[in-house]
Formats: sequence, C-alpha cells, structure tokens
Amino acid sequence: MNDPRVLALGATVLQSNLNSAVAQAAGIAKPYPSFTGNVAQALRKFPQYQAIQWRGVPTGKSQYHAMELLLERRFSRGLQARFAYTYSRLNNNGAESAQGVEGINGGVQNPANPLEWGLSSDDTPHVFLTGFTWQVPGAQTFRSGVGKVILTGWNVSGILRYESGRPLNIGMANDLGGLLFNGQKRPNRAPGVEAVTATGNFDPNTERYFNRDAWTDPGPLQFGNAPRRDGTVRSFPVYSEDVNIFKVFDLPTGQKIRFESSFGNIFNRTLFCDPNTNWSASTFGLISTQCNQPRSIQFAVRFDY
Repeated sequence: MNDPRVLALGATVLQSNLNSAVAQAAGIAKPYPSFTGNVAQALRKFPQYQAIQWRGVPTGKSQYHAMELLLERRFSRGLQARFAYTYSRLNNNGAESAQGVEGINGGVQNPANPLEWGLSSDDTPHVFLTGFTWQVPGAQTFRSGVGKVILTGWNVSGILRYESGRPLNIGMANDLGGLLFNGQKRPNRAPGVEAVTATGNFDPNTERYFNRDAWTDPGPLQFGNAPRRDGTVRSFPVYSEDVNIFKVFDLPTGQKIRFESSFGNIFNRTLFCDPNTNWSASTFGLISTQCNQPRSIQFAVRFDY
C-alpha cells in the first residue's frame, strides 16, 4: 500500500476479508494464490507480513550546520573564564543518539516514506554556555589581621548553560492503524496560528501549553501535514546554573582548612517536562511533571595536612 490513494477505498472495504462480496465488488485481487487476510493487507507492499517493527537503531542520515563563537580568558589576576555561543540547525531522517529507543524511529506516518527528512529532536538553535573560576581579590589589601582572615581566600566557580527548547512531535488518534504499517498519524498544521501559548508566568495547574486551534483534523484515513518535528512548536528552554563557593584558611603550621558550598540550580528554576502531544486527547497541552531538580545546597569541610 505505497499509494495513499488506496486509502480512498474507505475503512469498510480495507477491513473486509479479501473473499467478501465487498472486496470482490471493489475488484481487489489476491496478491498470491494462497493469500488469506483483509483488503488492507492484500494491498500492502509486503502482504505476507502482518506487521513491521520499526527497529530502535539509528537509521538514515543527519546534517548539522552551526556558527560557533568562543571567548576565552586564560587564568590572570585570579580569573579564568570561557564563554561560548552556538547558533545551529540539525536535520535528519532518523535517530542519531543512543539507540533510538526513545521512539524516534517509530514515528512513521507514511510507510512509503519512512525516512522523512526534517528537524531532529535534538535541534537546539541557540546555546550559550559559560564556565568560570574566580579567586576573589583581597590578599593585596589585607596582609594581616582580622581582614585577612575573613576576606581573603574566597573562590567562586560556576557552570551556566542556556539553550533553546527542542522541537516537538504532534500526533493524533491513528485511524490508519491496522491498515498501514505506520506508527502514528498527525493533524494538519493551521498556517499562521500561534501554537505555543505558554508565557514566562506559565502555571501548569491552570493553563495549557498549546493552542489546540493551531491544528485541524485532516479527516478519516488521511495523512496530516504537520511535520515530524515542528520548529515552531518547541518545549521549554533549558536554563541551568550551578555555582561553587569555597574559602581557604591558612594555618600557622602550614596546614589548610577549606570550607565549601555547592549550589545546584542556584536560582531554583523550574523546568517542566514536555506537554502531552496527542492532539486527540483531552489532556493535550497539559503538563504534569517537573523535569529538573529543585535547588540543592551542600556544605563540606576539608583539612589539608
């Protein structure tokens, strides 16, 4: 069933036994003499098989284009830092990470075009990353006394990462299941309609992430034109800030004591998981899970001798 026009026969004909009067009236012939099954199976490219398992291994190819900017300060006057920005686009027609077991390779709408070219699920157009370590000045100002004990020996380091959300796959109830070797059906994307309604003050308890009117039903046994991954429909951006602060006390005997504090997600940002992407479901666009950890603080003491 490589020709989508076959779907125009309708579910009644396609689900009928090949020996039925309905199938005979439609002029459907057996693909081989010993065939038994329904019309849909008879019209498939490989009618002898009941199903196809879309293997969870990388398939196809990928294409990555990027512009990278890097600013680096080598260690000087107690400060070392690196700032990097990447503007990129990643296209593919299969999974390129892990073993594809996330279901990436199974999201086939039209089995006649299983390697559909489009945005990758790993596409992040904007990524900003910085890492730094800073020995806070003070030794030159306070050479002795209480000021030296309290204000010198402080160090601050951190890793900050900010990146765009990833493109999402929007599906719907699959009335093609059992007729085609397909893993999903997609709705039509309504042109010019904003799909993501979430704002900076998004509340998952009272709001939906999506505007449902941004998609429409393509109709029974029809393929939708929504892309495999939609660049205008992305998950939340990722903000990550981890900071480490420590102070070293030099003891008269040459030994040292180090007090350290580590702050994970120092600003206590909330990163929500992806919303429900089944357009046919009543929970479409709803979010029920947080995908990062709340702020965490750890303290440590180390004695060097």
